[in-house]
Amino acid sequence: MIRKSRFAVTIGLVMALSVAAIAYADGVSENDPGVKGKVSPTKLDKKKFKPVSLFSGVFTAGPVPGLNPEAEFLSYPKNLKFDSTAAPFCSAPIEFQTTEAAKQACPPDSNIGSGEAEVRLPGGFISDPITVTVFNGPGENEVRLHTYSQQLEGATPTVFGKIVKSGKGGEFGDALSVPDAPDVADDSGKITKFEATITKASRVVLARCKDKTQTFQREVTYDDGTKETVQITDKCKKKRR
Repeated sequence: MIRKSRFAVTIGLVMALSVAAIAYADGVSENDPGVKGKVSPTKLDKKKFKPVSLFSGVFTAGPVPGLNPEAEFLSYPKNLKFDSTAAPFCSAPIEFQTTEAAKQACPPDSNIGSGEAEVRLPGGFISDPITVTVFNGPGENEVRLHTYSQQLEGATPTVFGKIVKSGKGGEFGDALSVPDAPDVADDSGKITKFEATITKASRVVLARCKDKTQTFQREVTYDDGTKETVQITDKCKKKRR
């Protein structure tokens, strides 16, 4: 009887701890976020800012359904800056259109980049790669990240972002602020990857290699208001004069 009682107490404690763990789960404990960033070419002038291509993205592993990213704030290296006036703005309504329809609705040079995203839904369903197209505008220091998938069709949204000053420390300069990250299937799904490259030809992004390192930082805010910060560091080379 004593052994049986102790066993029952142990089971009770385990169950209580399990319930407590579920009750206190939050966005930070649920998710494993990451950030990507790279400037090309890697060999740059030490003093002068020159046009470059900028690859950046985020990825998030976590339960589906679960607490998802609600807002994103990507800080870029201090020796990188945006000039949105270098390309025309697109103010046309492009949300929930195909990629080709969105391109046709906008001035050609306002399409400043492209990439892809991935969505995970309950039951393990993963959509086909979602096409991301970056449009300059509709206003100064604004971008729209248009998405489209043949599989998901009109369910793919357009993500609105704004270029602001990072304010996260001396190693950062400009930042991309996305205060309202899109929900997937009323938040029952999750965007597990979202990345794009702004082309050098657009002349919207400029960089130099005053320092030999370039740091990219992601601050993600989850549905419950908890926040998490991750960063990576890449290298550049100074051009010899």
